[in-house]
Amino acid sequence: MSLKIEPGDGAKRTFQRGYSPEEVRTRVDRTIQEFLKDVKVPGYRPGRVPASYVRSRPSYLTSVHEEVTRKIHSEVVGDLIKGAGETVVFLDPADFSVTEENEKSGLTVTGILEVFALPENFVYEKIDLSPESTPSVSKDEVENAITLLAKQGATQFVKDLPADTAAEEGDLVDFTFAFVDASTGLSRDGRQTVSVGDPRVPETLTRALIGKKSGESFTGKIPFNIPGEKKGERSRNETYEATIGILSVRRLSPLTREELFKSLLGEREPADGETLESIVETRVLEQKLTETLNRKMEELVVEVLSRNPIPVPEGRIDLEVSRMKQSGMSETEIDRERVKKDTLWWFILDELASKIPVVPSVQRVEQEFYALIQRAGSPGKNEERRNEYVEQSIMSARRRLTEEYLLRHAAFSGWDDFFSAGGLLEKMKWGSFGVLPAPSEQIGQPHNHDHDHDHDHDHGHDHNHDHAGHRH
Repeated sequence: MSLKIEPGDGAKRTFQRGYSPEEVRTRVDRTIQEFLKDVKVPGYRPGRVPASYVRSRPSYLTSVHEEVTRKIHSEVVGDLIKGAGETVVFLDPADFSVTEENEKSGLTVTGILEVFALPENFVYEKIDLSPESTPSVSKDEVENAITLLAKQGATQFVKDLPADTAAEEGDLVDFTFAFVDASTGLSRDGRQTVSVGDPRVPETLTRALIGKKSGESFTGKIPFNIPGEKKGERSRNETYEATIGILSVRRLSPLTREELFKSLLGEREPADGETLESIVETRVLEQKLTETLNRKMEELVVEVLSRNPIPVPEGRIDLEVSRMKQSGMSETEIDRERVKKDTLWWFILDELASKIPVVPSVQRVEQEFYALIQRAGSPGKNEERRNEYVEQSIMSARRRLTEEYLLRHAAFSGWDDFFSAGGLLEKMKWGSFGVLPAPSEQIGQPHNHDHDHDHDHDHGHDHNHDHAGHRH
């Protein structure tokens, strides 16, 4: 066997993997023996069927060659990952099929791969960022947050709500919809209930529903989640001119301040001097601090990428875009430059893990694991999927710790107010700050950590109702 990897433009490499006739034939013979273990042939004892039986039957031999092709493909991928000398982030072997001719003349597998490596003198510490002042919370902001939390915690509907009540944020609106699917020409209709202002509801639909009353109808461009036409086909998000008919507007009765205070305390008793206002003030401050740190992190990513010349693995970027489309995102929803930036940043974090001693704790990994369940659903009893979740959670926790390290080692006016002893993070008792907070800890909208840490560092190998509003 021989393996040659030649440099190409940027991150691209070309490869050749050669197999002699003897090497191909050995793999075929071995696979035939495995195949014969499960074959029952009249006149032969189990395990005593000769290899010539398979070779004399084209359908059997074709199945053997297909299995050898699959094994060689996996073998080539493994050898390239080990032998490239750099981190392989994309592999694209040319199509090949093992035949009887290859047992006589040998086989050469060719293709391209893309690699990622940090350039020499990679700059990642003491990055200068723009000045930042510590966030503060006003009394008005506390009162506004209390009002919003009281609505979010409500469980009882307002009785005898006037029929002509106009929908406002927080209301439950039941409506019908109808539109023509431009891709098929089919008319679609349905009924749905949404909570106006819910982060999962597109802003265009929220704006369209606010102010509408029961019995009213209107037309507008509304995003829909369209299921696949065939079994196994993924849904897609499309915007259509639709007719919306409002069936009802229901409003939840907000919690009283006393009820909200008890709800926020949970099972515990209030500490000395602890009030509803103090709890909410802390939550608002935490949310502002999270937004500030995310903003600084985003700035840091841009600065690191701009200071270090890094070849872009375009094939891998294409793969990430393709995956997003397969998940149901439309072309207009995908920002390729954003995908490129995020993908390069993931690779940088993984490479830096060997330079920066970050070891996530069990608690940290568990937090990532449960955050992943919230986003992607429970793995249930599927052991393989559960193991994938664990691996992904460990990787995500390591990346977040690496991000924290980089931000703590950046430089900007106001840094001491955040990170020094007695700084805001210490006062807030934030030993770390990269884990997504639970939904119950958020006020008004979900925490928006812009980097998709569900990304897997692989190598590029690769429902039945319409919904108005909710993004999947």
